[in-house]
Amino acid sequence: MSRAPKSSTGLLDTVTGRPVLAYTRTGERYVRKAGWPHFWGRALDAVVVFAVAGILMAVLNSLIQNLVLGSASLALLASNGLFLATLAAVWFLVLFAYGMIMGSTGSLGDAAAGMRSVRIADGTTSGAWLGGWRAICWSFAPLYYLVAFASALSGGGGDTFDAKFTAVDLRSGVSQGAAPVRDPQLAAADQAAAEQHHQLPNLYNNGNRRG
Repeated sequence: MSRAPKSSTGLLDTVTGRPVLAYTRTGERYVRKAGWPHFWGRALDAVVVFAVAGILMAVLNSLIQNLVLGSASLALLASNGLFLATLAAVWFLVLFAYGMIMGSTGSLGDAAAGMRSVRIADGTTSGAWLGGWRAICWSFAPLYYLVAFASALSGGGGDTFDAKFTAVDLRSGVSQGAAPVRDPQLAAADQAAAEQHHQLPNLYNNGNRRG
């Protein structure tokens, strides 16, 4: 998923225990959504898109079969290619519309998982127009979910194929205003290095005494 360089802060979120990162341009802190919640949130988005598109296609097919659309119904019945192209248009329109919602106010998957897709640079959302185009990537759903599944296994939370975006955890302590804490492993390493540095003068003094 997202492979863009991430700005690590050496801090941990007090609620999720996940690393706290910083937006590369603004320096504000955020926590990426964990892999599995992110995966299931996007899976819910896919279910919604499939359901809405399926319903619209069924309604359209009923209108065509009953000749409700007049000459358009006859044309679609006479040409399988035109009929399939119309169904494809419905699919892409649903994708684009759902992407516009996701890019502006957030999707159902975002709400269910407590996350939001934002730019890694400054934490802003894509907006409706770009969100629609990003959702077109879902046309490659099998490949997308294969990559998303691999990301979930690795604990990642990158959002779609675009390395400029990531899924931020809105339920993290940082998002709720809680101060993060120093990573204990890094703190222990710093303490060990400080103790080692503190012992260096003693080594030099002992060497001078021997001389």
